[in-house]
Amino acid sequence: KLLALLALLALLGTGLYTSSCSAIAMVSVKRSSCSGSWIVKALAVIYATALFILAAFTVSLLQPTEPATWVSSLVTTPRRLEFVHITKCGGSAIEKAGADKGIIWGACHYMNISDVGCENPDLPYVAPNFQSYALTSPWHTPPKILKTQQTQSPYVDGADLFAVVRNPYDRVVSEYYCPWTGFQPKYRKDTKHDKDPNDPNIMNYWVKDMVTKLEQTLNEYASTSLKDRPKKQAKGVNEDPYNLAQKHYVNQVEYIFDGEEKAVKNIVHYEDLTKEFDLLMKEYGLNVHIPPKESGGTYTNKGKKLTYRDLNEESIAAINKYAAKDFELLGYKKVDRFRPDDNYSLRAELR
Repeated sequence: KLLALLALLALLGTGLYTSSCSAIAMVSVKRSSCSGSWIVKALAVIYATALFILAAFTVSLLQPTEPATWVSSLVTTPRRLEFVHITKCGGSAIEKAGADKGIIWGACHYMNISDVGCENPDLPYVAPNFQSYALTSPWHTPPKILKTQQTQSPYVDGADLFAVVRNPYDRVVSEYYCPWTGFQPKYRKDTKHDKDPNDPNIMNYWVKDMVTKLEQTLNEYASTSLKDRPKKQAKGVNEDPYNLAQKHYVNQVEYIFDGEEKAVKNIVHYEDLTKEFDLLMKEYGLNVHIPPKESGGTYTNKGKKLTYRDLNEESIAAINKYAAKDFELLGYKKVDRFRPDDNYSLRAELR
């Protein structure tokens, strides 16, 4: 490839030289030979210099592993990309897609996870034996909270952040079926499986109760200034409420924004996950793809039967109140209830 390119450059230089020679000869009063024209000779030197610079630049592109030179400084390198894992937004699938290509994202920074393919974590982490909004499962902690802690974070050193967001109605149903913190979670010890999880009445009772309690907990947390928050946490000492520490269904804007500043640069929508994720990876020069959920999904609940359309008016009202900023700032449409012929779309209206 290099030889072919250099040959092409040589032909281009010869053509430019010849055309210049002809042009000068046409306008010259004295039709001197091309080789005798000092103007052409000067042009030849310029052409040769330009071709040498272009050839050197081309070699630097074809040999990216060579030490950086003044030529390589002309090439723009994409910034490091880090993933912010908002719960129930396809995060485990993204961590797995990265792990398959040797890229460490999200929980993979902190631990080995065989189901996801995480190996060789690069950040020190020991799971605390107490409940902490900041320190429990730090891959689920909003960046603005994590940066207040004396702990290592993957979101530093100029990394660009990306996150997946999801329609709050659809997301809450996924939280309901979550095997860790949802209704009758299969991964929690001593869970009784004595009720039908696909009963709409049971789901709506759980959703309204969960959302109402989480809203109260988050409001109490937000009402305490950073300087007044406890500096030390331990077992039985200044522990955060369980629902806050687990961070399931924490509003998505808590991750995206830090005050008026947008902390997460790149937003991918769950509703168009594969397409938007592929475009983002292309932008950053990464050969990472998410397989179809049916064949490559992680922690997929195959017994899930209820959908967002099974939410009743009371549940919807609770969600609308709690997740108002998610609807407003992320562009998802709010309703008071779902009707058979409403043609409601889960997709965000603002992009």
